[in-house]
Parts: sequence; C-alpha cells; structure tokens
Amino acid sequence: MTTKITSLTYLEFYSGIGGWGYALEHACRSINNNKNKNDGNDGSDILLQPQLLAAYDHSDLCNSVLLHNHKSPDISSSSIPSSANKKRKKQQSLASQTPIEKLSLETLSSFNANCWCMSPPCQPHTRQHTNQMNEMNDSRSKSFIHLCNMLSEMDEGSLPQIILLENVVGFEKSWEHQGSFQLFRQVLHKRNYQVVHIHLDPTHVGIPNNRPRHYTVAIQRGRREEEKGEIGRYDHLFCKEILNQAPIIHGESSLLVKTSTFTKLSSFLDRDIPPKHNSPDCKESQQKCQSLQIPIKVQTSSSAWCFDIATTNDNDECITSCFTHSYGKFIRGTGSILYTGPTSSSKDDEDGGDNKVQFKLLPPEERTYDESWSKGINWDYMRYFSGTEVARLMGFPVDDNKESADDDKKKKKKCQEEEEKECHRKFSFPSEITMNQQWKLLGNSLNVRVAAAVAEMGIDSVYS
Repeated sequence: MTTKITSLTYLEFYSGIGGWGYALEHACRSINNNKNKNDGNDGSDILLQPQLLAAYDHSDLCNSVLLHNHKSPDISSSSIPSSANKKRKKQQSLASQTPIEKLSLETLSSFNANCWCMSPPCQPHTRQHTNQMNEMNDSRSKSFIHLCNMLSEMDEGSLPQIILLENVVGFEKSWEHQGSFQLFRQVLHKRNYQVVHIHLDPTHVGIPNNRPRHYTVAIQRGRREEEKGEIGRYDHLFCKEILNQAPIIHGESSLLVKTSTFTKLSSFLDRDIPPKHNSPDCKESQQKCQSLQIPIKVQTSSSAWCFDIATTNDNDECITSCFTHSYGKFIRGTGSILYTGPTSSSKDDEDGGDNKVQFKLLPPEERTYDESWSKGINWDYMRYFSGTEVARLMGFPVDDNKESADDDKKKKKKCQEEEEKECHRKFSFPSEITMNQQWKLLGNSLNVRVAAAVAEMGIDSVYS
C-alpha cells in the first residue's frame, strides 16, 4: 500500500496561540480517516497534512506560545516567498509581528497558500461597542480591510482555495451599513468564491461551554470542479453571495461533523488540583492552587453574586459560560468559576457549613440579590478554572497532567512507529507564562473543535 501525501499550506492571520492550526490538523485527520475507511481498497491512501507557512500576530506573547507548540520554530526556505532575499530567509520566523496591514501584495501572493485562516478583531462588532455603524473607520478594522483589498487585487493563480474566518455573532450584521463584513462579501463574490456562513457553539460538538461564534467558509473550486465529478457532503451548503440580500446563516443542523455524546465537565479538569484548595494534597501544586483562589476582596464584593458558578458534583450536564480575556480580572460575564464541594442542602447545618450552597448554583440571572448571600458559601471549595482546564474546554489537545513517565515514553514510541505520521500535536503553555496570561491568551482565542468542524466543510469540498 502506498501513501500519497498532499500538503495543505496555510497562512494564519491574527494567529494568537495557533488555534486555527490545531483546527486544521483535527479536520485533516477526520477527512483522512473517513476517506481511507471508505476508499482504502484501491491500494493507496491519501493523506492530507497541514503545513503552516507563516503566522501573523502583533503580540510577542502569543507568538512565543505558538512557537513553543510548533515542531519547527523556523520556516524552511521553501516556505518563504521566492522574492525574499537570502538574509531575510534566514531571519524570518514562522510567527511574525509584522502588522497585517503592512503585508504587501507581492509577499502574500508569493506564499501561494492553499488556505487563509483568520480571526479579525471582534471589538468593533460586539454588543458593548457603542459605535458599530462607524466600524469601517475603527483602527481595529484596518488590517481586515487590508486583507480584503489584497484578495481583491491578487492574481487568480495566487488566491487561496479556502478562506476560513471566525468572529463574534453580530459581525455579520455589519452588512446592513456597508461595513467590513459587506466588503468581505463583495470581494468573495468578485473572486468567484462559494460561501457558507454558520453560527456554532461548542455545545454543538459536545463540549460543555458556551461560546457562540460566526464562521465563514469560502472555497474556490472552479479549477478542480471538472476533476471532482461527484457531489460532496457539503456541496449543497455552498452558494455565491447575493450582495443585495442578507447573508444566509446556517445553524447546528447543517453541521455533519457532530459528537453524539456530551462530554461531562469533570473530564476537562486538572487531576492535580484537590477539591479543597487549602488541602494538604495541594502542596505538590501549591503555587498553582494559590493562583486559582478567589481573593477575599472579591468574595466579599457586592458584585460577586454575578459569578456564574459551575459544579461537577450533582450536575454532570453543567455548561460553563464563555471565558473572556478578562477572566480572573472582572466578575460579570468573564467566565465561570468552579465549586467542588457538596451541593445538597442541610437543614441541620445552621452555621453556614459546606452543604449550605444550593441556591448559589442558580444562573446569575435567576438569583435574587442578597448582600449576605456569600456568607453561606464555603469558599475553600470555590476556585477559578486553570488555564489548562479552559484550554481543554476550548478544544485544545492538552495532555493529561497525571500521566506517568512510562506512559509518555510509550506514547512517543507509538508515534514514531506510525507510518502515517498522524501523531497528535499536543498543546501546552511555556513554564514562564503566568495563570493570568494564560487566561488572557485563551480569552482571545477560538474553540479548536468547533473551528475544526467548520474547516472540514471547506477542506472536504475542495480536496475530497
């Protein structure tokens, strides 16, 4: 049996900690498994492998995490535009802080990437932004407008065959006032892309976390249409934009890549953190446990009643709220905290003991404010989610932190023996990244599993 490797080269804009890269890897594995399962009797396997050409983000912290998790910190000379001089080839890094709005048409064309992935700044489109009608003049929209202009001007042979975009729900509404989303639609229409717009949430793929997002998948398959000669799984979803009409927004029912079971919240938790953060068992991870404690000034704050409290004890279908970059800094709307103690109410316990917590587990909007509400909580059982726990809830492939050294050796050996080289690239934070930094980085990232389901629509339609 022979294996034909097809590289899916891609550029990642607003790359952050590399979420789109992990999503593409997950999507390609799914397509490889599905295709080779159905068509593996012809004596050959088709293996899609993503290859990152360059990632762009203004944050050196983001870039350091991306490089930490990538196998090769420097791009090979074949990945760099041919127009670049030798000195630049040596110096250019896989992750770049070059402002996106300064990338030239020549540079972007020279990459000749198969896929562009992007998560443009969401602030101009969020509900909190008071001047959405003027978002085209917002400095945070400048880089995305530049990418749209580059796509409009690029030679047809250099255009990416797949464009993947993620943003907040509400981004799509800017078409009404000729905003950046309408400019994006105009460019996709002009360059003959077929498009799917879809709103998805991690709960749609079995992850207990709320993070609704808008996704756009645009494909240009005209050059392969005749070769394909068959109807793909997602072909019925794609259409060309009708610019004077509202975009068609698909939902969960259009998602063919689903998880049939809902994963319990307990599966996402770190195993080295005991239920009670001042427990003697916490000595091994004392610094970590301390970083997750909720400060007394926050506990006693009148706004603490706004906390969204999650528990795994008697509510295995608990869904955590959306984690933002302000998690651990502010209370309202920044993400859930975790209660790990008993949840049954005790009539005999009149001293505010461990069991007197039942009503606090209601969602914030269902609670009645009481200035003494927090006195009934044993805060020793209440903590923030760790960075690795949030990363798991956002679909990043984080290792189980309790695996033994022997288990790790076995994994590495198995990886080396796999001919397909389909070993899963794991995610971790460099040791110097603090918990607050982890929360901020994740709050600005995307959900890998949801993005993978979206990416699979585009990749499957072009390459299968």
